[in-house]
Amino acid sequence: MPDLSNPQWQVLIWSIVVFFGLLGVLWKFAWGPLMHALEAREKGIQNRIDEAEKKHQEALARMAEYERKINAAKDDAAEIIAEGKRDVEKLKAEILAEANKESEKTLERAKHEITLAKQTAVQEIRDKVVELAAEMAEKVVAREVKPDDHRRFIQESIDQIRAMNG
Repeated sequence: MPDLSNPQWQVLIWSIVVFFGLLGVLWKFAWGPLMHALEAREKGIQNRIDEAEKKHQEALARMAEYERKINAAKDDAAEIIAEGKRDVEKLKAEILAEANKESEKTLERAKHEITLAKQTAVQEIRDKVVELAAEMAEKVVAREVKPDDHRRFIQESIDQIRAMNG
C-alpha cells in the first residue's frame, strides 16, 4: 500500500480532490449555464432555419401561384385575341355579303334601266319608222313615183334611220 504520509501522495490526493471539487463547481456554476446557453443558441438557430425553410416553401408556393396566374393570363389573352380575330373575320364576311348584295341590287337596277332605255329607244325608232313611212306614203301619194324616185325615197329613209341611231 502506498504511504500516504509521503508528500507526493498527499499532493496527488489533494490535487485530485481539488480537481473534482473544481469540476463540481464548474459543473454547477459554469458548465450548466454554458450548456443551457448553447442549447438556447442551438434552438434559436434551428428556429431560424425552420422559419427560413417555411418562408422558402411559402415563396415557392407563391411563385407557383404567380406562374399559374401568368399562364392563365396568357391563355386569356390568347383567347381574347382569337375571339377578336373571329369577330373580324365574321364582320369581314358580313361586309362582303352586304357589298355583294348591294352590287347585285345596283346591277339589277342598271339592267332594268338599260332594258327600259332599250325599250324606249326601240319604241322611238318604231315611231320614227312609222312617221317616215307615213311621210313617204304621203309623198308617194302626192305625186307619181318613178323608179328613181322610189330608190331615192328608200335611201333617204334609210339615211334618216341611221342618223337617228348614230
